[in-house]
Amino acid sequence: MSNQDELFNPLDPDVLRDPYPVYRQLRESDPVHWHAGLGAWVLTRYADCLQVLKNSAVFAADFRKVGIPTPDPLLSLQTLDPPDQTPLRHFAVDALRSQDMGALERNAQQRAERLLDGLAQRETIDFVTDFATPFTLGTISELVGMPPPEADEQWRQRNDELHRSMDAGLDPGSEEAGLAARQHFSDFVAGWLANGPTDGISGYVAANRAKVDYPDAVLHNSLRAFWHAGFEVPARFLGNALTTLTAHPDSVSLLGADPDTAVEELVRFCGPVHVVSRVCTEDVTVGERRMRRGQMVVVILAAANRDPERFADPERLDLTRSPNPHLGFGRGAHSCLGNLVARIEGRVALTAVLRRYPALAVDGALDPWENATLRGYSSIPLRLHGAPVVS
Repeated sequence: MSNQDELFNPLDPDVLRDPYPVYRQLRESDPVHWHAGLGAWVLTRYADCLQVLKNSAVFAADFRKVGIPTPDPLLSLQTLDPPDQTPLRHFAVDALRSQDMGALERNAQQRAERLLDGLAQRETIDFVTDFATPFTLGTISELVGMPPPEADEQWRQRNDELHRSMDAGLDPGSEEAGLAARQHFSDFVAGWLANGPTDGISGYVAANRAKVDYPDAVLHNSLRAFWHAGFEVPARFLGNALTTLTAHPDSVSLLGADPDTAVEELVRFCGPVHVVSRVCTEDVTVGERRMRRGQMVVVILAAANRDPERFADPERLDLTRSPNPHLGFGRGAHSCLGNLVARIEGRVALTAVLRRYPALAVDGALDPWENATLRGYSSIPLRLHGAPVVS
């Protein structure tokens, strides 16, 4: 299937570098757009996107409701809808609430400082590989209670295959390898749970397994999805946020003044999760367009987050913006369970880096991931100008 479209080609190099002009054009000219290449409706207005996210009965994440099979490695908390999903989501929420988030934040602060200490003698770094990825991988692995896997060549290959398969609607050839990668990571989770862990979320799951009546594979897939998203998504967010702040140096001081409000605005302005997909379970009207049962709906969260009907001056970065009802963490039954962790990682990491290196700057070409779903950079070369600021 070709992804070519008169208005929107998600993998066009110019769109990968900066999709927001195309999002704006779609929102202004055809906000409920039929994309023939994708065979899906593409939504870019805030109100329309919110309508879809909040109604999982009509706009389902579980494609089996319309007869589309879901491969076993994809069956998880992410792809089940209420009421099937509800007991598992409650179990996941309870597992999160059982954790000491204050300790997690303190340990994240120490982790950030250790990583920065290790980079202190270098003039240039790659922010993605030298800081963002090890920081987020260490933090989510601590929360889950699993040791971070060794980042060897097999690890990198599996990660790359999983990334590419996020765009399987654009590149169907990526699906098989992506499913195998997910199964590989689910097997890693299953092996760890079989060891009888006592720490973190995996410890909670092992001790309370009898409370939920789901197949082991669904439980393993759900924990794998939470763990994997817990380092990939915030790592890309940190990269997006840092490059945005270096492009808006006058805003950096506002980060330190109110990190929580600043992080919310950065999620709105440059959050990494751009797209989620749903399927219509019945005929329904969105905007003035009639959608049919079985048709796919592509919700462009990043376009909704810059809708002038919902946000004043939406193309402007305003780190004091409040209230800020962005859709960066989704809404409804599939809203991001790890949003609290992501917020902790955002304020801890960005504050630590910019406190030490307030004059850092991008030092070379930014290398965007070839991914329309989860956007960010695979490489961010930075020059650490001047002497580090001693905290």
